[in-house]
Amino acid sequence: MGKYIVRRLLQQIPILIGVSILLFSVFQLAPGSPLSSFYSDPNMTVEQLEALEKAYGLDKSVPEQYIDYIGNMVKGNFGTSYQLKQPVSELIGERVWATFYIAFVSLILSLIIAVPIGVISATKQYSIFDYAGTIFALMGISIPVFFFALLLIKWFGIDIRWFPISGLVTPGRPLSFTTNFPDIFKHSILPLTVLGLTGAGRFMRYTRSSMLEVIRQDYIRTARSKGLKEKVVIYKHALRNALIPVITLLGFSLPVLFSGAVITEIIFVLPGLGKLQYQAVLQRDYPLMMGINMFLAIFTLLGNLLADISYAFVDPRIRLD
Repeated sequence: MGKYIVRRLLQQIPILIGVSILLFSVFQLAPGSPLSSFYSDPNMTVEQLEALEKAYGLDKSVPEQYIDYIGNMVKGNFGTSYQLKQPVSELIGERVWATFYIAFVSLILSLIIAVPIGVISATKQYSIFDYAGTIFALMGISIPVFFFALLLIKWFGIDIRWFPISGLVTPGRPLSFTTNFPDIFKHSILPLTVLGLTGAGRFMRYTRSSMLEVIRQDYIRTARSKGLKEKVVIYKHALRNALIPVITLLGFSLPVLFSGAVITEIIFVLPGLGKLQYQAVLQRDYPLMMGINMFLAIFTLLGNLLADISYAFVDPRIRLD
């Protein structure tokens, strides 16, 4: 297992280099300049603009800028935000924990809802429960996230005023998960509901279709013919194999959730990576956009690695050599 993980991590290095080249090229091809706001300032002199370009390395050629960026990135330096005047690594570090909390809890909520519904729907195919579960899954997949979020804000935040509709804490209170968690949890109920239910729809459909395929296999019929209880057949033999496609989907879902679900964070004004990325795009803050996207690329590769490792725990026939 250890050798496999090390080998996979080494294989990710060329992929990360390719991703960095692609992202850097895309940002360079974007129209305008990251210093456009300074160019339009009538108080800025030509000498001051040239000094800014030199300070940010924009006076160099594109290949030289990329080499400098990669060299700094290896040292853990993702550059400095043009607009916020802070190191990109610090900005990501400040926002990543709020996003991690929302992403992790909503993912757990999705799995708790989706897997049992998917299993029961498959074992009771064409029943009323199966039809109800299918409708629930299609609604979760089809309803736009922003529309669902606005509905919850109106119903539970404005009409009956059960939950706060913005921020992660009450203004004036610290964003501390150790001393202020009840207030944080109350503020996060609506965004967690949005991300949890929409994600549950995807996982439920995968679980149901995978279970339908597995319970028709010969080894399941053999297990039943041996007189094993139906619960043992379904939850011990069938479910483990049925979870393999779900784990694959889980590996791809992690970076999507960890990106902060940009729309959800903007609607609920959450201090996470999604909102930070949106602000960086509006302000043409290329170092911040590059840093966030590289962080998500690294997390995507780690998510795929975790999914591959999870296969061995779910299916003992899979060996990682």
